[in-house]
Amino acid sequence: MTDKQKKLPIDKRTKRNWALYNLAKTREKQLFYELLYELAQIIPEPIHENGRPPIPIKDLFFSAGLKLYSNYSGRKISSDLEHAKNMNLISKKPHFNTMHSFLNCPATYSLLKKLLVISALPLKDLEFIFGMDSSGFGAFSQICWRRVRTSDRYNKSRNWKTFMKAHICIGTYSNIIASCEITDAHTGDPTAAPEILNSVGNHFNVKEMTGDKAYSTKRILMIIDEMNATSYIPFKSNSNPNKKSPKIWTQMYNYFNENREEFMEKYHKRSNVETTFAMVKMRLGEFLRCKNFESKRNELMVKLIVHNLTCLITQIFNNDIKIDFRICKESFENKDLRNFDKKVSGQE
Repeated sequence: MTDKQKKLPIDKRTKRNWALYNLAKTREKQLFYELLYELAQIIPEPIHENGRPPIPIKDLFFSAGLKLYSNYSGRKISSDLEHAKNMNLISKKPHFNTMHSFLNCPATYSLLKKLLVISALPLKDLEFIFGMDSSGFGAFSQICWRRVRTSDRYNKSRNWKTFMKAHICIGTYSNIIASCEITDAHTGDPTAAPEILNSVGNHFNVKEMTGDKAYSTKRILMIIDEMNATSYIPFKSNSNPNKKSPKIWTQMYNYFNENREEFMEKYHKRSNVETTFAMVKMRLGEFLRCKNFESKRNELMVKLIVHNLTCLITQIFNNDIKIDFRICKESFENKDLRNFDKKVSGQE
């Protein structure tokens, strides 16, 4: 980000330049191939000594990312993978069943979580205000998350078991996803929040954190305070501080009641999380093709990585950022990690 952009007020800095936006979108597919390839190259390959050499993990990841970006099935993406092999973006063209086996592997999830954070790190100097929320992604196109979550309005049966829930924390400037946990549909937002906050606090300079009322727990506010950030999370109507309430919880409760207009102006940035989910669902689809828990979880994580790469492409043109995933990987691995949640739990 240039010195001129840093001095601009936030509303001026986020005003869309349509000429740059159009240029980013017209070149998106070409740059997506390049960024996906560069991200895949940082994946370490396990040593294989006996038997037939397996398909490299980086090729499987590239193929899965291209499949979800194209929004095709594994069979229909076959010709695109042949084209990628001719361009030397992959060394071997995987069979669609091999690609599905990669998504069905439990070990894939930890790798994808790491790649998601690394894919967001190029925007570390742009993002200081973050927002949290969650949304569901279903396995059958006949059922959307809105009909499951508010079933009393539409039907009397809640079909939760086919849904995965993505708990994300995003940078409100670029809509980049800085951290994510994917769970079943029954897991509540406060349950997934501590691990998400730990990841964001370790890799980004967080100044403000926004979230809806579901996150207004003492534990979450204490974690955000431990990160030296300010939480803009509204309180429920039945909230009432007492002598046992943590200091930060009481302070933010008083600030929320005494400076409501100023608080809500800050809190409004949380709406960018809804924008992010809309971007993912409209561009990459609300529904998951895989059937079991592990494969659906990994498929959804790849979708979010694909979203991050498209956000990076936009910022390449808007802010002239330089992307080097190898440097981001070194920063991720050499970071002296802190467990904010553990420290908070020791204080309670």
